[in-house]
Amino acid sequence: MTARDASTRRGFLSAAATAAAAGAVALAGCGEIGSGAAETPDPIPTGELPDVSRFEDTTPVLEDDLPVGIGSDRLRGSADRVTELLGTLPLPLEPADVPNGHVRRQLREAAEAATDGLDAARSATTRLAALNSLRRARAEARYAAEGWAFVAEGRTVADLRAERSETAADAEAVRSAQEYRGDDRIRAVVLHAYVEEFTRRALDDRDRSAETGRLLTVAEWGERAESTRAYLGDARYARDRFEASLPPEAESFEGTFAGAAETLRAELTRRRDALPPEPDDGGDVGSAERLRHRLRRDAVRRAEDAPDPERPAGAVTDAVAGLAGFSAYDRLRERIEDGERFEVETGADVREFRSAAVESVSAALEASPRPTLARRVLADAARSIAYGDDELARYRGSVRPGRLDDPIRRYVTATVRARSVPGACEDVIEALYD
Repeated sequence: MTARDASTRRGFLSAAATAAAAGAVALAGCGEIGSGAAETPDPIPTGELPDVSRFEDTTPVLEDDLPVGIGSDRLRGSADRVTELLGTLPLPLEPADVPNGHVRRQLREAAEAATDGLDAARSATTRLAALNSLRRARAEARYAAEGWAFVAEGRTVADLRAERSETAADAEAVRSAQEYRGDDRIRAVVLHAYVEEFTRRALDDRDRSAETGRLLTVAEWGERAESTRAYLGDARYARDRFEASLPPEAESFEGTFAGAAETLRAELTRRRDALPPEPDDGGDVGSAERLRHRLRRDAVRRAEDAPDPERPAGAVTDAVAGLAGFSAYDRLRERIEDGERFEVETGADVREFRSAAVESVSAALEASPRPTLARRVLADAARSIAYGDDELARYRGSVRPGRLDDPIRRYVTATVRARSVPGACEDVIEALYD
């Protein structure tokens, strides 16, 4: 797997497929995770598992959105850019075009991922989800296009580095000029948090290159240049659409956001310091203990990462996830203390865990005092469900219960986090209006 694949869902699914295949051939009774049972549970027929779609078609039960409309012209322009870039390639690439098999495969897979991104955008349930898919598709298409341009036109890293540097300078200007205006604090903080994130990603200059060959290095710089360009374009678009919706008397909330971020940082620190010690499991570490440790670690990390003084709006919206993380940990710990082990023996058990997760996401959105503020964290929980579905969909015939620990972990995590979101939103709203 290449570095650029590793952080994508495509890369995750590739790893999951390998793990699932390994699990399918493991010796009976070996590799059970945390079962603690004297006898190996009977395999579960996959027909009894939740009826999830094949992973290529899986769409999260909830996707994020901007608090301002995204016009079809913006989406069409991004899709046209993908098509334009792919049109520069002599697809399908043949050995005569690119003799090196590894290089040819990388370019072909990037082009296929770009096409998949176009399909994902068409099936997205929100305009922001479609825009995100198209942005990734643009980067993949540019990777393939610039790799071919190295062959056909002699494209160099210097050409692309210069392009990326110029675009990054424009992104820095957008970030420096952000005024944080709005007429509603919740709507404004969510919108401005996205503008901050888009510009931050446009300015991200970390070198993730895993390639030493000249062609693929050029391809990766093409990917970076296009990603920077797409993020900057989306930041400007969101900012301008929001500004156009505001009345003339709209005020700047920058000081409000900064003050709320500091209040929330103190609360996250307090909750981190108040965490009880990790219990002594006496060496009996199973599914429940690993899940408890994972949620605790995630909550602590979020407290230590916030806030970023350069992102006052983002620090506020991130606090929703941070506060929900601590509450989720408390919920999980209480369930473990009540004796839950989060293990399954039948398909009905799996369906119950998944149904609880789906229902929790929908109920939390409805119960949140301001759904606009809750939606992003709940969309993350929905993605966790989708990843669990992806894993379930890979099994054929039957599967041993211990092999389902990972999807069950994802469903349980989504459940406890979603149920914690309405309360976290209340705390964040209080900080914004204090």
